[in-house]
Amino acid sequence: MIGTPIAQARAPYLFNAYFASRGEDRIMVPLDVSTAALAGFVDMVRDATNCDGFVSTLPHKRALLGLVDEASETARALESVNVVRRDQGGRLSGDMADGAGFWNGAASAGFDPTGNRIVLAGTGAAGTAIAYEFAQRGGAHVALWSRDEGEVEALAARLAGTGLTVQREMPTSLEDYAMAINATPVGMANAPGTPFPKELLSTLPKDAYVADAITDPLETQLLRDAAALGLRTVDGQAMTLGQFRRLRDTLGV
Repeated sequence: MIGTPIAQARAPYLFNAYFASRGEDRIMVPLDVSTAALAGFVDMVRDATNCDGFVSTLPHKRALLGLVDEASETARALESVNVVRRDQGGRLSGDMADGAGFWNGAASAGFDPTGNRIVLAGTGAAGTAIAYEFAQRGGAHVALWSRDEGEVEALAARLAGTGLTVQREMPTSLEDYAMAINATPVGMANAPGTPFPKELLSTLPKDAYVADAITDPLETQLLRDAAALGLRTVDGQAMTLGQFRRLRDTLGV
């Protein structure tokens, strides 16, 4: 598994426990790979005959689309890749599992996207995957927020024709929303804070959900604030667990 930073990644623990339980002679190793080294790393994997492939976290997901030989329909639609399989001869196939993983995790916590309204902070690769999959699962409305207005416009354009209505700004009240989601790095150990002020969270309905894609720490400031308000929470590990089977299937392990 690659990314930078990489210390927060949970997938290696899941994969290595899975391999050990099956007695398989495999291991997933977390590697801190810089953006400058990404293309060289991909070339190395092509020649590594004992490598099944790799999983990626930020910031490589969009760049990987141009480095694989084949991409799934979802990866092409999102222009991002977070899992790559190496086939015989060094051919690389990519998929994007973030969106499915997030909503599988939310489903395990009892949330159904169908007909619902969400507010999403973060419009990068993970946020785009979450919003796109939300549309595929029958979501009704998404409000988008990012410091990068260009990213917001790009995601809104990508969602055109999916059936979602899109708001391009953070609402002043969340009383009509069923879930608030953080898909930004804000809240990570090296970037403390929250994109949702507690005062804004307090306007959510009492049966609403608050979700965070961050895995280090699992209990972010956002989730602490939500729990203190009595709201239901979904942490980043739910997203990791939710996409585990799809990652395995793509890697062929």
